[in-house]
Amino acid sequence: MNKHITEREFDLIISKSNFLFERFPHIGICFSGGSDSLALLLLMKNWIKKHKGNLTILYFDHKLRKESIDELIFAKKLAKKFKFNFRSFEWNSIKPTKSIMERAREIRYERIIEFCKKKKIISLMTAHHLDDSLETYVMRKQRKFSTLGLSSIPGNHFKKNLQIVRPLIGIEKNRLALTCIFNDFGWIEDISNLNLKFERVRIREKIKLLDEKSKTILKKDLRDSKKKNQEIEKKIALFFLENLDFENFGKFLIKKKKFLNCKVCLQIEILKKILVTCSGSTYPPRVNSIKKIVEKLEYSKTSKFTLHSCIINVMRDKIEFYREYKKTRELMKKRIVIKKSAIFFWDHRYIIKSKFSDLTCYIFDDKMWLKLRKDFKSLKDFKQIDYDILKTLPILKINKKYLIPFVSSYNDLKEQGVEVIFEPKISLTKKNF
Repeated sequence: MNKHITEREFDLIISKSNFLFERFPHIGICFSGGSDSLALLLLMKNWIKKHKGNLTILYFDHKLRKESIDELIFAKKLAKKFKFNFRSFEWNSIKPTKSIMERAREIRYERIIEFCKKKKIISLMTAHHLDDSLETYVMRKQRKFSTLGLSSIPGNHFKKNLQIVRPLIGIEKNRLALTCIFNDFGWIEDISNLNLKFERVRIREKIKLLDEKSKTILKKDLRDSKKKNQEIEKKIALFFLENLDFENFGKFLIKKKKFLNCKVCLQIEILKKILVTCSGSTYPPRVNSIKKIVEKLEYSKTSKFTLHSCIINVMRDKIEFYREYKKTRELMKKRIVIKKSAIFFWDHRYIIKSKFSDLTCYIFDDKMWLKLRKDFKSLKDFKQIDYDILKTLPILKINKKYLIPFVSSYNDLKEQGVEVIFEPKISLTKKNF
């Protein structure tokens, strides 16, 4: 279909999708100034009016291109023209020398999600389309991702209680440009989309060279992969529901016999999800590494393995997973001051908030524990947590008082205005890979 997207077609896309909106929706739209996000904005303009809601245009300046100032001005003008809210963000910190696009994406989502939470925006829209999904699918296939890794970009998912919605994920990119032209709006081209040093750009050019038959086959492969993955997701969710125990100090337990009764392909996906969430990582370990662990689990009555910064403790009836202390020690500074009212993400796994006072966060070590141990001896929770797991928790000092999350009583933490939540980058139940 080589024509622009009509209002009626867009309304049908929204109504047939499993998106959840409040009665008078307030939706954030990630806007870059390109044809994709412009088309989404133009389509949402009338939709939001009909639903008596409001839109906030969100523009993120990564400070990587001089053209970004033109995009910022363009975004502001559109917000004013359409009478929408507008918010811009900047990435002013030192840029990494490696994986800069990946880090840029992480920073962008972190800042925008934080803003949405403050403004009580529960839905965030992005303009990802079918071409993006195909590119991601090919990229992951070339990297030899397995099963769930090939599901590509989901139409919607939840991230920290924010619904991220992609209504155009089934639409080809050329139709988005035609929608802008039909509405008599120009857009700004991002020249980095032509830079072949980026893997996505190289894949995009490769797909462009495919003939129609090959493109049709590629689209069918993606559809089949998504369908297969939905079935696997259901099986994993059922396994977790029936066979997984979780402790909020970062320990996961699964029933060994039930796990070993699963097919190997399902065992791999189960371990992949647990290890990503347990470690606080964004990406899973290599499939070959997981396969080796699966083989060992089949024949090990009791033993311990290390993978993906996690300890895998095999017991008679259960398999236990928890964070590797060595990795926590490598990743975190020995002493970190967390300012009053600030939010700190500790060890990629815990959100720490201090409501009333500044607090100091220390990495656990044997020397400090010898000094503090007597103060925690009487606490019931301390006796339930193995020392290897205890070491992976932060020690907090506030108003001359020492606290250990999940060991100190809830009332002690509350009295000091301290909140610690286990919230890794990727949740266990989200479609990640």
